[in-house]
Amino acid sequence: MTIAATVAGLRRAAHVPRLAAVLWLLNLALAAAAAIPGWLALRSAIGVLPEADRLRAGFSFLVLADLAQQRPGLLGGLLLSAVGLAGLGLLAGNLVTGGVLEVLLSGDERPLGYRFGRGACGFFGRFLRVGLGGLALGAIAFVAALAPFVLLARWAAESSWEPARFVNGLAGGLVAFVLVLLVLTALDVARILVVRDDARRTWPALRSGIGAVVRHPAKWLGVWAANGLLLAAAFGVLVALPSALRAAPLLATVALEQAFVLARCGLRVALLGSEIALVERLLPPAQVRGGTQAAPVAGAAAAAEVPASATAEVESLTAKRAT
Repeated sequence: MTIAATVAGLRRAAHVPRLAAVLWLLNLALAAAAAIPGWLALRSAIGVLPEADRLRAGFSFLVLADLAQQRPGLLGGLLLSAVGLAGLGLLAGNLVTGGVLEVLLSGDERPLGYRFGRGACGFFGRFLRVGLGGLALGAIAFVAALAPFVLLARWAAESSWEPARFVNGLAGGLVAFVLVLLVLTALDVARILVVRDDARRTWPALRSGIGAVVRHPAKWLGVWAANGLLLAAAFGVLVALPSALRAAPLLATVALEQAFVLARCGLRVALLGSEIALVERLLPPAQVRGGTQAAPVAGAAAAAEVPASATAEVESLTAKRAT
């Protein structure tokens, strides 16, 4: 099922290649929003302090620390810019995910930009509520899952077995990493259900998403692992190509980096497509809506009976008139 879902996600992404380009442009805009103020601040410091010329050759924490001592407001400005970018990224993430899911799930034939904007604006508030609820439940899960490792940390520090601290830290890190993936997956599943069913109430969707992830963790983690392997392969190509070219010009290096970002955006679309495929198999609409589809079916049957009875009555009146 994991391979089938991964292939289905790649096919969904291949059917709308412009969607990856839209995500790439949005990532480029966010990067520029953070890089331009930071570059202007560093450029002003470099112009005043000759020893900061080493930053032109590459980033250095030592030089940045010296600059922070001589220009106390520099580091605070960079930190404020990073915090602002993080907040903007969280808000933009909800907008982007809503647009992507609307394009992938709707059968609308209208232009891509219209569908993307409709999903981004229409589901923003609901996705924000899903995210806040998921973060609260995720924090509780983190405390419960990592509490044993925190309690064992003191024992590991005092243990005569030398690798005890390393093993405890490694196990805790693995549990935290898997838990992060499961929380992110549950949020994705909840968002998919909100878009697919156009649900106004987000809690049932979040509850269904958490339940699906808890019941089938291997399937969801397998999809993430397959997508991660593809992303690692793309990163390997990014690292290997400049080494093979040996003297790649700066423009070629920037082009390769942006190609990797574009591939990452396409794989993000493919991951959502794979999760949609799993949701279709594990959470059919009747199961999510709690059997509410039976009412429309019954209503349709009743509506179908009314024309039949009316037809019988007309036929009887016609027969009486004929006699």
